[in-house]
Amino acid sequence: MPIDNSRRLQVALTALRGIVMILAGIFAFLMPAQAVKFVLLAGGGLLLVDGCLGLASMDFASRRVHAYYLALSRNLLCIAAGAIVLASGFLTGLFTLSFLATVVGLLVILAGLVELVSILMDHERYASPMMAMVGGGLYVVAGLVLIFMPLSSAAVLMRLATILLIAYALSLLYRAWRIRAASPDAG
Repeated sequence: MPIDNSRRLQVALTALRGIVMILAGIFAFLMPAQAVKFVLLAGGGLLLVDGCLGLASMDFASRRVHAYYLALSRNLLCIAAGAIVLASGFLTGLFTLSFLATVVGLLVILAGLVELVSILMDHERYASPMMAMVGGGLYVVAGLVLIFMPLSSAAVLMRLATILLIAYALSLLYRAWRIRAASPDAG
């Protein structure tokens, strides 16, 4: 039985999310002089891209059950956090950088928690629920870092965010591989 197009698209978009995050993480790690600004812009862009690709990979024709609404809210939280980060140049005229970091941190934590709840409520949908839970946990950790790490420790924050980003991206690649491997015609 051949793999259906929606599963093929889900595998491709999940793998794309992981690849984009790994490339951005490596680039940020190798450019320490511009690390803070790059990580902020790249992180905001990645949150935006992650949320948009997450929306694109959703099956909008499926039944509107809790899994649908959890995935929708997780992706919208990522989009909101990314938009705030990308607009931070404008928003710092209205709010302090510390306040914006806290808001983005809270949105990222909520996105991670929503992903964890989604996995716990619908774990049979995932080829590897443990790796998906690691990904959700990494979002929570990244949000906590944004909230509690002082902005004066930007170099440490950059290195930690890059490591978390790459770890989450690897969990996405593993998830895509497991989805593909679970397909009847894989092999």
